[in-house]
Amino acid sequence: MHRSATIIVTLILTLTAISALAADLEALKAECDSCHGPDGVSPYADVPIIAGQTPGFLTKTLRGFQLWDRPCVKTTYRSGPKAGTEIDMCEKAGALGEDDIAAISDWYGSQTFVPATQAFDPALAAAGKTLHEENCERCHAEGGALAGEGPRLAGQWMEYLGSTLQYVPTGERLCPRLMENTVNEISAEGLKQLLHYYASQQD
Repeated sequence: MHRSATIIVTLILTLTAISALAADLEALKAECDSCHGPDGVSPYADVPIIAGQTPGFLTKTLRGFQLWDRPCVKTTYRSGPKAGTEIDMCEKAGALGEDDIAAISDWYGSQTFVPATQAFDPALAAAGKTLHEENCERCHAEGGALAGEGPRLAGQWMEYLGSTLQYVPTGERLCPRLMENTVNEISAEGLKQLLHYYASQQD
């Protein structure tokens, strides 16, 4: 084959592969958005905001669901053609390959975290701020607003955070030992204060 023809064929195959990858990503995003909201900004109090969380954390979370390191709570698609159909994250993550996980983790990690608008108690939030500074700032810096190895907590849905924390003492939600010890040491009232503190950060 003539060199110029070879280059053209190679270019066509490359563009076709890129187009296929883009189509796959769009399909994955549509699936995720049907529960987590447009671009991962969840409007549902029991579903976490995933936009703006780090790709590393999102990848670790999805792999955790594949290994059943997290509770696989049954829920339903909230929008789209599958609205109302039952699903859980272990089932969803189990169908993903490494390339899929990398693609959607990078995508949602590149989006902007938009804090949830939700009610909170100012007095509980003030007490929670003190608890956070004493117990949580080391790993969840800037009042929980910094997404690093762990997720951004500030502005996350309070209902979701409360539901996931309840599985830490039971061992159903595997997490770093430091977090496990901290959650177990803080009283139920203290955890409530922390949740109101994170909910109060809506800027």
